[in-house]
Formats: sequence, structure tokens, C-alpha cells
Amino acid sequence: MHNQNKLNFFIWTVPFLNSTGRSIYDLAFIWMILEMTGSEKITGLVAMTSYIPAILFGIFLGSIVDSFSKTKIISYGILLQILVLLIFPFSFKIGAASVGLFIILAFLHNAFSLPMVPAFNSYLPTKIKKENLLRANSIVNVSWQVAVFVGPIVASQLLTLIKVETIFFFCCFFYLLASLIAKIAPEDKQEYEKIDVAKILIKTREGFDYLLSNKTFLIIVLLTILSNLFVMGPAIVGIPVLVKIYFGGSAADFALTEAFVGVGMLLGTALVYRLSRIFTHGKLFLLGLFIDGGSFCFYYFISNLFELNILSFLHGIGIPFLIISRVSILQKHVPEKLLGRIFAIISTSIIGMTAFSSGIFGLLSDFISAPTIFLIFGVLASLCGIAGYLNPNIKLLN
Repeated sequence: MHNQNKLNFFIWTVPFLNSTGRSIYDLAFIWMILEMTGSEKITGLVAMTSYIPAILFGIFLGSIVDSFSKTKIISYGILLQILVLLIFPFSFKIGAASVGLFIILAFLHNAFSLPMVPAFNSYLPTKIKKENLLRANSIVNVSWQVAVFVGPIVASQLLTLIKVETIFFFCCFFYLLASLIAKIAPEDKQEYEKIDVAKILIKTREGFDYLLSNKTFLIIVLLTILSNLFVMGPAIVGIPVLVKIYFGGSAADFALTEAFVGVGMLLGTALVYRLSRIFTHGKLFLLGLFIDGGSFCFYYFISNLFELNILSFLHGIGIPFLIISRVSILQKHVPEKLLGRIFAIISTSIIGMTAFSSGIFGLLSDFISAPTIFLIFGVLASLCGIAGYLNPNIKLLN
């Protein structure tokens, strides 16, 4: 297969396969914990603690991504995730299944997934011209969003046929295909560089120094962090809580709600690609921040699953505005040698906020109803987009 064909095949398939496996995992894991405990609070805390250890070293992975072949990092990272996922069904088989064990396994799974996003995002500029990056990122997002649509549907159908722990075998199947395709993708050549702890620390600091010396990019990262602080808890913990506890829905209903998010994201990607000819990437990013948060405000008013699905579709539209524009901006303006570190900082920040936000949502649910938390967090998240619009430099980025 010609290198260009291998590259196209990689871009179209790896995000889809990896994200399909991840979507199935996310649905199965959170539903499994909710069924085992029946508690919003415990589910939120489990979602939080499973991410926290990864935060401790996630930012340092950027130095490794910038030092080695990114396609190999992607391939081997996925293989390690497979090894972890196989322990889930095995633990049920030997009677060792417990919330404590699953927290450890979720941590390991999430830790090994950490290099995926910075490696993939920093790989594309090594093979694609800058003027074509937004198109390439749109393709990647379409691939990812189809997975967000397909993954929950596959999971919901499997849940009606097999035990939840068996579903992890299907995650492994999609992960394995993604790993094999990443292995044959055109490799980005890296000069050999000896890496030790001291070198990793130095290179990581270089990434932070770059952000601190580029205030506009620093503000984009800070806005991303604040936005995720308010949207990830409702998205990860709040949605299944609404489906199961407030509306009495099943795992299939939860999967359908997630599928509606995926359909909305597909429409959002098409809109981003078209609107990028009219608006700057910076304006699209800020609009995405506003929609991502503002759409959650309306969850306060819903009373059934049908309304939840409609709003989930609308919420999904804003996500590509935020992601595609942010990734394209950084790929075009950040030096290639630093991309892994910058994307690692952003990726780890998002994971950190996912953990913190999930925990906060779980704790607040003891005192405030889930719909009210959606309203409060939605207002705060939408303010991030408004605050960013006050910065003229972000609006001009393209």
C-alpha cells in the first residue's frame, strides 16, 4: 500500500476503531459501577479517582511523544490498554470483582490511553501541509464522532445479550485493530535521543515555558481547563444519573442518549468545515465553548428521555467547534518539536478536570438535584466562551 494511502487509511480508521472501543468501555464501566453501588455519589467518586493517578504523570508523556515515533507510541499504548481490559472479565470469573479493583484497572486503562491524543495530534503536522490541517482534523473528528454514535449502540445491544463484564472483550477487538493499523502507518522519523528522568523534566518545562511566553495560547489552555471543570462532570456522571435514576431508563436508553450526542457532533463537524471559510478558527473555538456549556443549562427543564435526547443532540453540535478549531490553531502555530508537550498538557488538563468535575458532581448530588447542577455548571461553562471573546487575539487566530 502506498504511503499516502496508508496515511489516509490511518486517519480514517484509527480514531474510529479506538474511539468505538473507548465508547463501549465508558458506557460499560460507568453503568457497571452504577449498578454495583446504586449511588450517584460513589459513581462520581469512582469516576474521579480512576483519573487522578494519571494526572500525576500525564504532562510528562508529552516529552516522550516528542522524542519517539508517534505511531509506535499509539500502537503500543493501545496494546497495553487491551491487557488491562482483559482483567475485567477475568476478575468476575474468579470472584475477585470489586469497586476497589475496578478503580485500579480504570486508572491503568486511562493512563495507557494518555499518549493517544498528543501523539495523534502532533503526528498529523508531520505528514500534512498546514493549509490542509483543518480538513484533516475534520476527517478525524468525523471518524471519532461516528464512533461516539456507533459505540453506545453496540454496547446497548450487547447489554441485552451478554453480561456487562463480557463487553470488555469487544472493546479489546476494536483496540487491537486500531493498534495493528497504527503499526503499519507511515512512520514519523525521529532522531535517536537518550531519555532519562532529568531530560523528561527539562523537556516538560520547555513546554510550560513556551505557553507562559505565548499568552494567547496560555489563555486558550486556561479556558479549556475551566470549561471542562464545569462540563465533564455532567457529561460523564450526570447523564447516566438522569437516565437511570431520574427517568428510570435502561442501559439501552443511556446508549441512545450518547448516540444522539454523536449525531449532533457529526452535524457540528460539517458546520465547522463550512463556517471556517467565513469565521476565524479563534471565533469558532469561542463559539464552541459557549455552546458546550450553554446547552447544559436547558437540562434543568427536561422531564423525560425524549427531551434529554433532543438536548443531547444540540449539545453535541458545539463539541466539534471547540475541538477542531483548537487543535488546528495549535498545529499551525506551535513549533512541531513542541507539539507533543503542548497537547499532553491540554490532554492531561482535560483528564484532570474530568476527574475533579466528576467528583464534584457526585458530592453535590447529596445536596442539590442533578438538573440543578446542570443549570449551575452550564452557566459557568458558557461564561468561559464569553470571557474568551473579550480577548481580541484569540478571535484573530486562524
